[in-house]
Amino acid sequence: MLQSNEKSQNLSEKLKNLENKILETQDKKRKLREKVEKREKEIHSKVIEIWNKEALNDKAFHKDLDKILSTFKKIDTENKRYFWRTFEFDISKKETLKDSFAFFVDHERVDFQINLNGLYTDLSVAGESFRIEDIQRAKELYLNTIIETFAAQNYL
Repeated sequence: MLQSNEKSQNLSEKLKNLENKILETQDKKRKLREKVEKREKEIHSKVIEIWNKEALNDKAFHKDLDKILSTFKKIDTENKRYFWRTFEFDISKKETLKDSFAFFVDHERVDFQINLNGLYTDLSVAGESFRIEDIQRAKELYLNTIIETFAAQNYL
């Protein structure tokens, strides 16, 4: 009887130790995940602020897009699709972010997009990646890519 009791205590002790280790590991993972999410949220908020100021709310940039658009329509008066717009991406259930510009040159789409990936957040244009600090260069490339796409469609 004593031996059976020892086995039962030993088994109970092993199970309790296992439970404690698993709970401790889960708690460490949860804390690490929360820390990473907090850091990413801080990074994203700074980047989103720059994106909003330098792209989404930049009236001069929008004016440049409109100027290109009106020029294309003037050059090619046939019924082709020329327009631009922004697209939203859900970054959480409570918040959306207009994360990309799309300029349609006839049936071809030229994109300028922000990619939120924590420390690896970047801007992408024509297959190239830019750091958020290089947003002006990215916008220049975007405008030039739109013009080059139009020129290529018109065999120039």
